[in-house]
Amino acid sequence: MKKADVCLILEGTYPFVTGGVSSWVHRLVTRIDDLTFSVLHLSPSKGAYPNGPKYELPKNLVDVREVYLQPEDEIERGAKADNRDWRPVIRRFQKMMKDLREGASGAFDQFFKAVNEEEDILQLKRALLDSPEGWEVMLETYKAEAGDEGLLQFFWTWRFALLPLVNVLTAKLPPARCYHTVCTGYAGILAAGAKLRQQRPMFLTEHGIYAKERRIDIQRATWIPGGEIDSRVSMRDVPYFKRFWMRQFAMMSRVCYEHADEIYTLYEGNKLLQVDDGADPERVFVVPNGIDLSRFKVKPDDPPGKRPLTVGFIGRVCPIKDVRTLLRTARLVLDKMPDVRFRVMGPADEDPEYAEACVNMAAALRLGDNVTFDGSVNVIEELPKVDVCVLSSISEAQPLVILEAGAVGVPTVATDVGSCSELLFGRLPADRELGKGGRVVPIYNPGALAEALLEVLGDDALRKQMSKTMRARVEQYYDEQDMVNRYAEIYRRHANAKGVA
Repeated sequence: MKKADVCLILEGTYPFVTGGVSSWVHRLVTRIDDLTFSVLHLSPSKGAYPNGPKYELPKNLVDVREVYLQPEDEIERGAKADNRDWRPVIRRFQKMMKDLREGASGAFDQFFKAVNEEEDILQLKRALLDSPEGWEVMLETYKAEAGDEGLLQFFWTWRFALLPLVNVLTAKLPPARCYHTVCTGYAGILAAGAKLRQQRPMFLTEHGIYAKERRIDIQRATWIPGGEIDSRVSMRDVPYFKRFWMRQFAMMSRVCYEHADEIYTLYEGNKLLQVDDGADPERVFVVPNGIDLSRFKVKPDDPPGKRPLTVGFIGRVCPIKDVRTLLRTARLVLDKMPDVRFRVMGPADEDPEYAEACVNMAAALRLGDNVTFDGSVNVIEELPKVDVCVLSSISEAQPLVILEAGAVGVPTVATDVGSCSELLFGRLPADRELGKGGRVVPIYNPGALAEALLEVLGDDALRKQMSKTMRARVEQYYDEQDMVNRYAEIYRRHANAKGVA
């Protein structure tokens, strides 16, 4: 096939999943139509997205391929490696795992080189995971750091962590003039490998900080021994297996940061987190998101009594959006203003168990018809029917929904995560002079969230002033075309660069 100008390396997002990052990618590909794109998508397993793409793919997107984190080959059925001497590659693997334990990543390049020198990838996987040498590396790691834990639990943790990692590192890469990943993690590891293998530039855009979001997921995970833990617990007090997984994702982030020619993020707070996690500050640049104002119309003033005051949540129904706190907030608001309506608008397929738990919780809180789960909606059509937008997330980067609500003239009450305070209060001095376009409150605090919502819902004049402020802020500082032009320049510069050393 023809070499694309840009290969996008993505994980659990475009074009198979809708949401903020997916929409961002789709806009870039669609708007920069003089360049060709391909997508290499990391999917959990074959058939994970049986309905195919959720977007109409533009003509300049010339190829979409999947890499599966959970392979289907014989490695899962216990087949053994052949009798070759696997010790050289195992030693490189051993060094990489030692680096992981010590918080370094320098041995990644040598291991990746060994992986790519092997022609029989299936035999390599068997050697790493089912050979006597591979077993010895696992035992060495167990004795060095987990001797107080059960060996069987360690063995399966080790295997479940390494299978997707090895599968990603051995994946075939489509040819491209440059590679762009939109997160670290497995996609970031593969992007680092693309740079090494293809000798072409690679760069990263991080919306949310991947390692941070995985730390949050792991802290709350019940499938990892140790149960849910408080986010304020120090790392040394985190149960071993949770610490193992946190370290795994931190290592993958470091590898991506170290190999990326440039790193882009959405706001200064994210940049500080990336630098703390190992990114070179000289290679990190801030490019804020923007929206197409021409697609949004200012919310009309509804005649009195036409509909109840409406609070709109727009986002995925998943743990990181903390919909459960939103539901507790709704109960507190309805106790004071019983006619308010809450609409939860967004897909529920990312974590069906969590989504079902939220529906059950709404019933247990006796929220009745005041709270509806409306699924995915046309945001442009539904935002004008909302009086206040709400964001209850425990982690965000630069949520587009705040900008979209602002373009319509809808204020937002949000948790104080990511760039929410910048978006609502202003980033630059002239921006801050416009005033406040909403409220921010601490995470995990339904009382504070309810208090802020009651303030904004109960004051028509305040809502109108916030509406005017947000519309002006979006017009002046968050025009999507500025962001598109910046990425078009980035793509062309990298695609036309000479091969990397």
